[in-house]
Amino acid sequence: AKILANNFKSNKGKLPWPVEEGFVSRRYGTQAHPVPRSLTIDSNGLRMQSPSGAKARAIFEAEVMRITKSKYGILAVHIRHGNYTSIYDNLKQVSVEKGNRVNTKDIIGEIFTSNSGETEFKFVLMQDTETIDPAQWIARK
Repeated sequence: AKILANNFKSNKGKLPWPVEEGFVSRRYGTQAHPVPRSLTIDSNGLRMQSPSGAKARAIFEAEVMRITKSKYGILAVHIRHGNYTSIYDNLKQVSVEKGNRVNTKDIIGEIFTSNSGETEFKFVLMQDTETIDPAQWIARK
């Protein structure tokens, strides 16, 4: 686990995007709300929008630690990279199971598309129990 974490850490800023195409629609951290600008949003990850049918993919080799399902049926995949965890949330279906080994860029699942046609998912990165800014870890587009 320590070797995997060190390998993960040595790739900071060079990890692939968790989607093949898309853009960041909400950054990490505290920011102004998009509508009532007087309010703020505390974001613990990145929101990324992609074309309909887009697939989420692993940013680094590791083991699938957990798959969760919300009361609305939305899925999230948690992948452990030593003491780091990448979380891929707002999936409509997944193509991995708990305990599976994944490689960099392996497909994790399909991102949910809302009735309004928005295909957006949440990407969270954690070190131990604290969230960290994923934008500092993935390569710049």
